[in-house]
Amino acid sequence: MFGNLLLDNLTIGVLVLNQKFKVKYQNEYMKKILKKHFNEGDFKYFEMNEALVRKFEKIDLEIKKCEIEKNGEKFIQLEFHNIRNLKEIEKDLEEKSKSQDKLVAMLDTVQEFIFYLDSEGRLEYFNKAYAQYLGKHPEELYGRKEIEFFPESMAKKCLENNKIAFERGNFYEEECFEGRWYQTFKSRVDLDNDDHGILAMVKEITESKKKSLDLKEKVYKDLLTNVYNRNFYEEKIRESLDKNKDKTFSMMLIDIDKFKHINDTKGHDIGDLVLKKLSKILKKSVRRKDDYIVRMGGDEFCVLIESNLEELEKVWERIQNEIALKEKEIDFTVSIGMGQRKEGEDLDSLYKRVDVELYKNKKEK
Repeated sequence: MFGNLLLDNLTIGVLVLNQKFKVKYQNEYMKKILKKHFNEGDFKYFEMNEALVRKFEKIDLEIKKCEIEKNGEKFIQLEFHNIRNLKEIEKDLEEKSKSQDKLVAMLDTVQEFIFYLDSEGRLEYFNKAYAQYLGKHPEELYGRKEIEFFPESMAKKCLENNKIAFERGNFYEEECFEGRWYQTFKSRVDLDNDDHGILAMVKEITESKKKSLDLKEKVYKDLLTNVYNRNFYEEKIRESLDKNKDKTFSMMLIDIDKFKHINDTKGHDIGDLVLKKLSKILKKSVRRKDDYIVRMGGDEFCVLIESNLEELEKVWERIQNEIALKEKEIDFTVSIGMGQRKEGEDLDSLYKRVDVELYKNKKEK
């Protein structure tokens, strides 16, 4: 009557009693339980008293009871669930939860921004520093995408970074945002369930970046005139021309006339004064941010602009007008050479051509 193939294949014990508590059916798993923990005769008649319940609890069995009816006769069905594995899982989850809580507490003490994005770019985790930086309550951030709380340009940049991290496995960048410098690291995380996401850490490096930039500034700046030095010319300007082979550049070399005579007759202090004055004139005359003024050494200066010779001649006119003014501490004149970069020409070739022009002009004086 109660024989059932499905019940015999369950991993829970099923016991069916009539109204007089006589056993009418037990599935295969229930038979194993009774054989292991009880005498066979104990269950000819079955009564659910407290002592029996306690005995089942000791062997980690949870009992569920329900009434069923068959052909007008009522029966009691008891299900015996093995909760040992469940307890172990609960204990493991509790331990993991404690570890996770400890980790979250630790991450909330660091100043770096730490967060995790799922495969769709939604925030699944973020530490306190990140929420405070965004000025948002945690409930406003969970499950949200960066495009929902960053300006459009910044959000677009984040999406591009995320794409690189997903495709390459990681992403690293140093960038300036709203006047502050940040170091961003993002790494792809592959989870056990074939899902993936991005773990990110953003660290503010404004102070260290300023020190680094100041150091570079000292390396690339001439201490006396505060314009770029030969190091900058050899590294940065050369790199710029090599990378932009098709762009138009024009160069001017400037040399102070009879500078050695000034030093010999008036002293090096006056010579330094002339160098400083010329550098101020050049800064005033070379107005575009991406144009360069370099002290090549001694009294020779180089002006390089990303434009044609006609524009460079306008710069030279401004320089001449400034030099002609009577506001200078000492009168001096300069000689120049100018040239426009030929197609594909490198820096050394351009310099040699302009230097030849400078020599010709200087020789005529």
